[in-house]
Amino acid sequence: MKLGEAIQKQVIPVVSVITAFLVAWVNFQAQTNQKLIEKQEELAQVRQQEIREQQEALQLKLQQIDSEIKLSREEREERESNQEFNLKIYEIVTRSIEERNTQKQEAAKAFIVVMVEEPLRTSLLNVLKQGGDESIRANVSKILQSEESFKSGTGAVVQKTYDAVASYAWRDWDFDLFYCAASGPQAKLQAEKIGDRLKAEGAEGRIRVRELPESLNAKAGYRISGYHIRYNEGNELDTAQALKRLADTTLGEQTSFELSVSNQKTSWYLSAFVCPTS
Repeated sequence: MKLGEAIQKQVIPVVSVITAFLVAWVNFQAQTNQKLIEKQEELAQVRQQEIREQQEALQLKLQQIDSEIKLSREEREERESNQEFNLKIYEIVTRSIEERNTQKQEAAKAFIVVMVEEPLRTSLLNVLKQGGDESIRANVSKILQSEESFKSGTGAVVQKTYDAVASYAWRDWDFDLFYCAASGPQAKLQAEKIGDRLKAEGAEGRIRVRELPESLNAKAGYRISGYHIRYNEGNELDTAQALKRLADTTLGEQTSFELSVSNQKTSWYLSAFVCPTS
């Protein structure tokens, strides 16, 4: 066999096999490296996402801390302002008593009734009750007595005196019919007429006619003038509207009750306010 034929028949095929193997190995290594690169890029993206989430969580936490600090500062400032306000009011009250100045005591009493919140309100009124001039003591005693009666829920419970066709299924609903002391005897009579009508129509719940003291009606949350019914949002609207129809019909065309949502959550209970201005 000649050398050329030997190279052609034996060497060249071997070289071709080796070359093919090297090409395959290089391709395999390239693919492996590419997968490693892609895996590293994927891990890098995941890590970047984790870092972003951590940064966002940290930012949110810092915002919460900042809000809490700001709220705490505002609450502290408000508390300090209230303490300063209360101290000044106390000084005004005690000074008016020391000076035996009835006019200043009257002004202090009026301011306390309208502007000061509990429990300081009652405490300051008691200071005037104990140390004020005679007319002030008598007036403050009357205020405290009427408010205590109001808070204890004292009121005339309506009894059934006649029968009437029911305009609504009143069942066990409770009703407080308030009349404003400042509106005079007419308001009480009107509240009693509404209560009598509810009982006559078969209402089985507690129905009371109660006085709303002038001092309490001067406070924020009341300040009622005219005719109003307060109810809780939800299933009480239907009953409130039925009470409005009954009250408007009972008192005549000259009255019209307004409906408003109450801030006090009470179940199976409605309150009506009879406070005519003339």
